[in-house]
Amino acid sequence: MNNHGNYIVSLGLVCRWLATKAEELCVEIYPGFAATEVLYNDEGAVIGVATGDMGIEKNGEPGPNYTRGMEL
Repeated sequence: MNNHGNYIVSLGLVCRWLATKAEELCVEIYPGFAATEVLYNDEGAVIGVATGDMGIEKNGEPGPNYTRGMEL
C-alpha cells in the first residue's frame, strides 16, 4: 500500500471537529436523529429537515411506543 503524502484520519474525530465548528456558527446538532426528508419553502429554499417516525413495528404499523417524527 502506497500512501505517501496523504493524510489518514479518523472519520469520528473529523465529525466531532466539524460539529464544534458548526456549533460556533450557531448550527443546532441533534445526534441520534436521522433526517428522512428535506423541507422546502414556497420559493424552493431549504428551511429544515424532518426526522423519521419512531416506534414502527416490523409489520410497518405504529407500535405502543410510536412517536411521530419532528420538523426541525
